Amino acid sequence: MTYRNADRNKHSSLDSRPDSRLRGLSPVVRGQLRDAANALAAGDINAAELAVFAARISAPDHPEALRLAAAVLLRQQRMAEAAECLRKGLAQLPDDIEMLFNQAIASNELADHDTALTSLRRAASFAADVNAWMKLSQEFDRQGYQEEALACANKALQKSPSDVSAALQRGRCLHALGDTAEASAQFRAVLARDPDSAAAWFSLLDQKIARLDPTELEALVSAEARPGRCADDQALVSFALGKAFEDAGRREDAFQTFARANQVARGQRNWDSRQFSAQVDAVQSSFAEKITPAAASQGNEVIFVVGLPRSGTTLIEQVLAAHPQVEGASELPYLYRVIGDESARRKRPFPEWVADAQPDDWQRLGARYLHLSARWRTAKPIATDKLPGNWLLAGAAMAMLPGARIVALHRDPIETCWSCYKQLFGKDMVGFAYDFPSIAAYWHDYSRLAQFWAQQHAQKFRIQSYEEFVADPIGQTHALLDFCGLAFDPACLRFHETSRSVRTASAAQVRQPLRKDTARTAAYGSLLDPLRSLLAAKG
Repeated sequence: MTYRNADRNKHSSLDSRPDSRLRGLSPVVRGQLRDAANALAAGDINAAELAVFAARISAPDHPEALRLAAAVLLRQQRMAEAAECLRKGLAQLPDDIEMLFNQAIASNELADHDTALTSLRRAASFAADVNAWMKLSQEFDRQGYQEEALACANKALQKSPSDVSAALQRGRCLHALGDTAEASAQFRAVLARDPDSAAAWFSLLDQKIARLDPTELEALVSAEARPGRCADDQALVSFALGKAFEDAGRREDAFQTFARANQVARGQRNWDSRQFSAQVDAVQSSFAEKITPAAASQGNEVIFVVGLPRSGTTLIEQVLAAHPQVEGASELPYLYRVIGDESARRKRPFPEWVADAQPDDWQRLGARYLHLSARWRTAKPIATDKLPGNWLLAGAAMAMLPGARIVALHRDPIETCWSCYKQLFGKDMVGFAYDFPSIAAYWHDYSRLAQFWAQQHAQKFRIQSYEEFVADPIGQTHALLDFCGLAFDPACLRFHETSRSVRTASAAQVRQPLRKDTARTAAYGSLLDPLRSLLAAKG
């Protein structure tokens, strides 16, 4: 859920010789395909589509026409059509790295994960430059193959040892895989060359366990004060400095720095608390009436872990993932995708169509979720889905997958909300986190809807207290596993020893033994009184 500099569309092409793709075409078609490629690079999808269409009138099955058609279709989210174009193109040019890469994207979206992985690996076998290695590393990372993401980042850095993006990507892969010492060393190596690197400072501090010495803190203070940064970089460096001040015990400096950081981040994100609260009202109202769900056993192989970010969701998933029957799949997009696609099919937004949904509809939607997420249950029979925001769709999840379990985290609200306020998330995520009124309103919305789900689905929806878990990990682990229908396994008490990739802000923390001293807000005293008042007010 944290900031990640991994935009798979950052580089327009993996092929360093694009003109070689146009052999055998007439000058007119060549011009049309060049126009399509230029329009794609500029983000003008409509112009690209028109140019590709014109070219395919004369050359419908030329590999370059098929490649560019697939690229347009990918941007339009028409994955099945893109996959078909790529299949035809690769039948003619089976070693085309660009088409292999796009086939991996389309196949992953279509839940054909074997083809996606095979295509990525084959593309990697032909990569020859930093751009290609970086793009492949980012896509391996996005699809959850951290070891191979790291291998590609290593090759990019070997090819160009001074490439900052490659060094940062390598550090992030190491962090996700649990090698925090080497990750920290990598980020510090970047800072040794460029003490002003906002991304390196943020990546180092966002591990949550790195501590700066006085010289480093002074350098970060200077970096944060440097004028002329773009808003993205200013947010990165200010959030990093706020964390460094907090670690140093300089609470007032930390508070003021986090306030500056959030002001910058808030200017780049839109969030309407009233609109969101109205959506929560609509969801609760729609599921207040009895819903006839899918078959009772559908979903036995799924455990959802939900809650606010920074509330302990990663900890609970790590405990469950230590069990020999459970795969920790991290944050999966599939529940929102299934509900979004059904809303598009019905031409009505969720939850307006809930009252019209029949058991067969829920059965179909649940089966699609299971199909999309099947990759995560190939080695073990049960998988977690730890997308925190799934709490809003818990009623739909229970209708689609009545056999599933949902664990909803409840951490002390002031600790949770302050922790969210201190964290920079991706631009398309967690829009509520950047001012106190929005955070408090969101917490109230979550709390009331979680209580509603717990009343409706007492046997399937568990509100898990973070504080109770920390105070009594043995007893709470027993209770958690029992709720999930799992036999107790002592490995769950040694969750920090579990080897798996973790890509959230808590990645390093959940690889350490459980700590009981995680509260931070008391030290801020009256500085946090405005947030305390908002949380104490009736939601």
